[in-house]
Amino acid sequence: YTYIIIFRSMGKLLVAIVIGLCAIAWRVHENMDMGRTIYNHRPGICREVHGPVKGSEDMELIRSEGIAFVTSGVLYLQPSRAHIEGKMFLYDFNQKVGTDQLKAKEIPIKGDSFDQDNFHPHGLTHWVVNGVIRLYVIVHDDEFKHRSRVFDYDPKGPALIHKKTIKHPTFIRPNDLVAVGPDQFIFTNDGAAQTEFTNTLEILVGYNAGSVYYWDGKDSHKLLSGMGGTNGIVYDNENNKLFIAESYYKRLNAYDLSKDKKSVTQLSTVNLYSGCDNLFLDSDGSVYGGCHPVLIEAAKSLGDCEGEATSPSQILRVRFDKEYTATAISEIYINQVGCIQTLSYN
Repeated sequence: YTYIIIFRSMGKLLVAIVIGLCAIAWRVHENMDMGRTIYNHRPGICREVHGPVKGSEDMELIRSEGIAFVTSGVLYLQPSRAHIEGKMFLYDFNQKVGTDQLKAKEIPIKGDSFDQDNFHPHGLTHWVVNGVIRLYVIVHDDEFKHRSRVFDYDPKGPALIHKKTIKHPTFIRPNDLVAVGPDQFIFTNDGAAQTEFTNTLEILVGYNAGSVYYWDGKDSHKLLSGMGGTNGIVYDNENNKLFIAESYYKRLNAYDLSKDKKSVTQLSTVNLYSGCDNLFLDSDGSVYGGCHPVLIEAAKSLGDCEGEATSPSQILRVRFDKEYTATAISEIYINQVGCIQTLSYN
């Protein structure tokens, strides 16, 4: 009788384990977009911009100057890429060259306190301080430690002048940031794991370690936590609104930012059914997202930055009404294998 009870208990345990594994497998299958079909289309001709070649994670448009700053040499959960030299590039939208010769030029970084050997730029943002364009750049070092580097742009060089480095324990695994004032920014942590293996476990078990913090120039304040792959972030300065992408949940969230910037109120959530990375806020209030429609392929490509792996890319546009409810979602671009691979920014 005792053996029967033991076997029954073991049988129930085995069934529970099998059900649990099946649930995890199904979640991975759905979340990683396995088996998704891509139908290619694009709004026009796609032209390559020459220059950055070692993985560009973000770019920052300066509308008033007709230029954009581009990061290169990202190091993300991959110590094997520590030998890659991180760089910054400058793209001039007014350059007078043929369409097949578009180029982003490397911009030198100056400053005695700047450590070039531990510079792997990720997300970036800017604010104009006393008439000077100031860049705030998320940086990972060779050991995958995190901080924000602050640079002033010298257009005469042109060059970036390193001003200071911001370190804080709340830079857990920073991905993107957006300036909300002089030396003030809001940044996203897309997770907590610091290695590829632990990051995989974090995803498999559904541990939501994403968070959002506000840096007030001296200290950090938590705005959000328990999020799934908190990624791109943009700020509507005129209306004091935040838009944040959650890559794992494939959605875009809109928030009202308090006057002291130390709390947020959620206004809406838009299901995009695509893992959006970085965001761009258009002058008409529309939010564009550079997305990964097949996350499993994006993961393979990110793990093989210097190899031949490719990943589909997608650009979505979301329009909002006055209450910040999405009124229209348009797919501007999508391609299985095209000139844009593993899209990070549109």
